[in-house]
Amino acid sequence: MRYLIDGYNLLFKSSKRKLSLENKRRALIEFLNELAKELSLQITVVFDGSSEDRAYLKSHFDRLELVYTEKKQSADDYIYEEVAHFPNKKNVTVVTSDRGLEQRCKLHGIEVYSISSFFQLLQKKKGKKTRKSQAKNPFVESPAEMTRLLMLFEKRFIESLQDHLE
Repeated sequence: MRYLIDGYNLLFKSSKRKLSLENKRRALIEFLNELAKELSLQITVVFDGSSEDRAYLKSHFDRLELVYTEKKQSADDYIYEEVAHFPNKKNVTVVTSDRGLEQRCKLHGIEVYSISSFFQLLQKKKGKKTRKSQAKNPFVESPAEMTRLLMLFEKRFIESLQDHLE
């Protein structure tokens, strides 16, 4: 599944910290990258072009694909154009709380998650991953606890052996 995220929409809905826009954006990118690695997600984050005369820019930050649109193109328009021509619409999900973008995407059969729904999905995925790892290795003892248990086992084994030999 590929997730196309409206970057500033997510940033402004989720970040309440008193940081500069650049630092908030950097923190969001690092956060999403960690999630992408942890949950094996394919994520593209799309940011509106700046007020500078900047050309379209597509790059990667570790596991994330980052897109900065041209000055005259909004992230909403970029996302819509991407999904409208996406060959397998069941393999892409748009993340935004923008009603206009949501409606346009749904017209093309694209699944859309609001920001809060996306975070709920991530929590659910993290919970499943945690439960799976716990099921594979339900008991992890510390080295000190293992030493204590081995000594206890040896003591009881020796006592049992002595009782058996008497």
